[in-house]
Amino acid sequence: MFNMTTLRERSHFILWTLLVFFILSMSVGGLVGGANILDLVFKGKSSRQYVGWVGDTSITHQSFIRARDNQLAQLRRAGQTVDGRAYQNASNSAWNTLVERILKDEKITELGLEVQSDEIYDFLLLTPPPAFQNNLTEQGLFLDADGKFDLESFQTGVKNGELPQELNPLLAQWENYLRTWLADRKLQNLYNASGTVSNFEVKMEYTKQKVNCTLDYIFVNTNSIADSLITISDDVLLAQYNEDKETYTTPEKRVLEYVFWEMPAAIKLDTLNNVIYSDSLLQNALLFVDEADLTSFTEAITITERDSAKTIEVHEDFSNNSGFPFPWGTVRNAVRFAFDSPMGTVSDPINVDNGIVVLHITGAVDEGYRSFEDVKSGIKRSMVRDEKKNFAKTYLTENSNNADWKALADSDDFIEYVEADTKTIGGTFTTIGKSGELTGTLLAMDAGDVSPVLTTFNTACMVKMTSKDEFDDGAYDEAFVDLKTQLNNTKSSRGYGNWLRAAKENMEIIDNRASFY
Repeated sequence: MFNMTTLRERSHFILWTLLVFFILSMSVGGLVGGANILDLVFKGKSSRQYVGWVGDTSITHQSFIRARDNQLAQLRRAGQTVDGRAYQNASNSAWNTLVERILKDEKITELGLEVQSDEIYDFLLLTPPPAFQNNLTEQGLFLDADGKFDLESFQTGVKNGELPQELNPLLAQWENYLRTWLADRKLQNLYNASGTVSNFEVKMEYTKQKVNCTLDYIFVNTNSIADSLITISDDVLLAQYNEDKETYTTPEKRVLEYVFWEMPAAIKLDTLNNVIYSDSLLQNALLFVDEADLTSFTEAITITERDSAKTIEVHEDFSNNSGFPFPWGTVRNAVRFAFDSPMGTVSDPINVDNGIVVLHITGAVDEGYRSFEDVKSGIKRSMVRDEKKNFAKTYLTENSNNADWKALADSDDFIEYVEADTKTIGGTFTTIGKSGELTGTLLAMDAGDVSPVLTTFNTACMVKMTSKDEFDDGAYDEAFVDLKTQLNNTKSSRGYGNWLRAAKENMEIIDNRASFY
């Protein structure tokens, strides 16, 4: 029993525990402006300080908003209209940039690729970037007789310590920028350099591209198999549903009814009439809101002679327009109204892409799962597709004993036959297409060989290689250098991108933007 004696005996432990948490909360608060220690421990959606996490590294609201505003500024400079969808794209781009920055910084530190000051000095001295050159020439510095940047005079000035003091702020900006940019370049070069291609890979690629073969083949097209031939019981479908249930989760939702004032498309494109019409719609919407405040949302519909309200369910996620009608655009302020306001609240008029809407919160739906009946048909379609492929493989295996493939196809409703189809080893054959399994098998076959049952996208097939070009060593030797260079360039260009994708997939990334914006 936990009595007072036990409490006294353990009091020192409890006090030390409380003290540790107090010190942690004060320390963290001092470092990050009053952050809640529970936010750090549990990474909750309610965090006032953080919009998300990449592993144990937090992303503050301030840094996210700054990155998003930078993206929006780029769109405006490019002359793009910043509507709801552009705003959301800027948000996604900013988030992705912040996530990648954290992953890259951690890897740079891990591999010791940090940039030293002398590296920045050498880079600016020997290969000053065009933008840096422009910064200098715009201030009338280091110009040649034609008014262009004079590299030699710049390098002489740097070496002799003759740069004007007024350049210090500019140099500091470039130092900060290059410290990150050069480190990123080191990281990218490191991963891209690891993408080497062996001579064997070059030979296989040459064979796939240049060596022709002629095939006879029989196949069963899965599209010719009637759905009625595939039987999948409800018990099997239910078992698949339960196995994949986590893919059928549904988010928490708010139930809204709304009244909508539409902006005709023709008027929307007319700048002058657009303003006049928009003002008219806004006045009508404001009168409706005033009436709803005095009476009720339902009464306001009757009094203002509006059409009956329509009901929708809205979620916070960015997918599927958050549940709002697609023509409205991405209306995140409407999402925030739905989730940040009390039940029964009527919104002020909200501008959407094709008009104005007034919302009324009428209910809530807890997060859960889509019902089996809702997804049953989709599960069945997917399983039928797989079972047709299995049916085709089994049928061809059991009915391919006849060595006369043409006679076999003529006497069978499912099996088809194609004769003398010539393509490269890695090419796409006329009826059966291509697949990695087919290409790999053809690489190993010789004239006269017959394959086991193989699969392509929509067939099960067996192929007989009737002829195959002799490998031309001379042509291969001639093509070798260019082909290897091409393959190396392709593989190298993917090394860094492959690492970054894998880093994202393997890192716990918590994105809570939808709960705030």
